[in-house]
Amino acid sequence: MDILISGLNNYIGRRCTSLMADENFRLFAITRNRKLFEQRMSDPIHAQIAEVDLLKGDAGDDIQLPYLDASFYFTQVPTLDDMVNVKVELLYLRNFIRLIKRLNCNRLVYVARLMDRQYLQPILDLLKEFQMDYTVVLKNIVVGKDCLLYDIYQQISVRKTVFYSKQYGGGLLQPIGIHDFIRWLKAILHVPNFHYNVIELGGGEAISTVDLYRLYRKLKMKLKVQRIISLPNWLFGLIYRRNMNDNTEVSEFLRLMQVNGVVDNSWSNYLPFKFTPLKEILLAE
Repeated sequence: MDILISGLNNYIGRRCTSLMADENFRLFAITRNRKLFEQRMSDPIHAQIAEVDLLKGDAGDDIQLPYLDASFYFTQVPTLDDMVNVKVELLYLRNFIRLIKRLNCNRLVYVARLMDRQYLQPILDLLKEFQMDYTVVLKNIVVGKDCLLYDIYQQISVRKTVFYSKQYGGGLLQPIGIHDFIRWLKAILHVPNFHYNVIELGGGEAISTVDLYRLYRKLKMKLKVQRIISLPNWLFGLIYRRNMNDNTEVSEFLRLMQVNGVVDNSWSNYLPFKFTPLKEILLAE
């Protein structure tokens, strides 16, 4: 199969260029600046990269891409709950659809986050406007080497005291290992019941953000004396208000923490799938 992906600034899109290709998947990817992307990659790239600026929609007729069997689009804006972000995302997606249509492809998997579930209608309207054979995937947090969660955990691991609250850290997540997620994305292309559907995906185990941090420290770091203290939501918000406003990484992390991240994975009725145990995921990379 010849597959095209877009959204290489997205963690999953970036890791796909290393992990998705195999003897049955010939992988292509587009980015605005190929040289800059390749310089930022620490892992081997197993995809053919083409330069396309979807903001301008300037893919020329000489673009070196074959006819495609399917495509993956990873959300390219921080959140869909902002009208400006939605307009930018729709422009990116519209131009991506026009490109894959030129390449004789009508199959598109659109990957967003669980926190985007309330704001999907403009995306669905656009997919229907172009009569795409779509699957929309709303994923829980995906973890692996160089992911946002690990970066934040590394930053707070050096502190003597870590604060959390019920709203910011007490809720449940279902983390998905990056290798599992990419394996799952490839498998869903062949499941008829997933066409023209929105699928919510969580990993095999539910755990709170603070307990996931405790497990991460235990498995991946030298244990240091550190107090982990629960605060009322208002006090936590007051302490970290500046970080929420000024630090985009922290802001995105805290948005993820507030989402109810437990889903029933009802899709498994049509696709048997075995998740890697969480401890193995944390130790894998």
